[in-house]
Amino acid sequence: MEFKFERVKKDYSDFSSDKVLVNAPQTPAFPVRIASEIMSRCLSYLKSKNNISIYDPCCGAAHLLTVLGFLYSTNLNKVYGTDIDDKAIQYAHQNLNFLTSDGLMQKTRELKTRYNNLSNTFNEKSIQSSERLAAMIRGSEKTQNNICCKRWDITSSTPPSFQRVNVVITDLPYGNMTCWEGNKSGNPINKMLSNIYEILDLENSIIAIISDKQQKIKHEKFFQIKRLKHGKRQFTFLKPMNDEVES
Repeated sequence: MEFKFERVKKDYSDFSSDKVLVNAPQTPAFPVRIASEIMSRCLSYLKSKNNISIYDPCCGAAHLLTVLGFLYSTNLNKVYGTDIDDKAIQYAHQNLNFLTSDGLMQKTRELKTRYNNLSNTFNEKSIQSSERLAAMIRGSEKTQNNICCKRWDITSSTPPSFQRVNVVITDLPYGNMTCWEGNKSGNPINKMLSNIYEILDLENSIIAIISDKQQKIKHEKFFQIKRLKHGKRQFTFLKPMNDEVES
């Protein structure tokens, strides 16, 4: 995959899960530069890029979703995440709470207290990361009303409280660290897409699915508008059938 938007490598160490953000066991963190490239491509396919909502149906600890919440805070109004794993959702709540000013301030206070007690270089760097993240969302912080994260099996039914979603980005379970749970009968990807379709803003929406190259991503209600490969991953971009496909 050619980096069309994130051409220059940047220092994304502030998003490391050992500083401010947390990561659940057995849920790998997604590379930030690739995440930003995918999101930028998604925005390029939308008619309107502001005041939009984003949803990750397999969010795990919501590291990917939280990173995008910081990087694209001025574009995003609503942030939604679901996962079938109870423990992962607990971590997801922690991460997404950092998108609020109160959540990040509380984390910074905790880090400063720990630094005063331990006084080591690692804690000092974590505090600096927290302060830089706060500056990143200053003026576009979210409230708890803008964020919804819950346990849900996206292969079984549609989340009832999500409406007119503009961007769906998800890293599908594959490999040794993660696997599909919940309703395993039939094709889980097909069921997921059927349920996602029901909550989309059909006039202004895009789906980006990150998966193993062997996984087939297609559905009768969606057009595939782009498919990219990078290492062991593939990125499939879909638009709903009755959304006009733009070149």
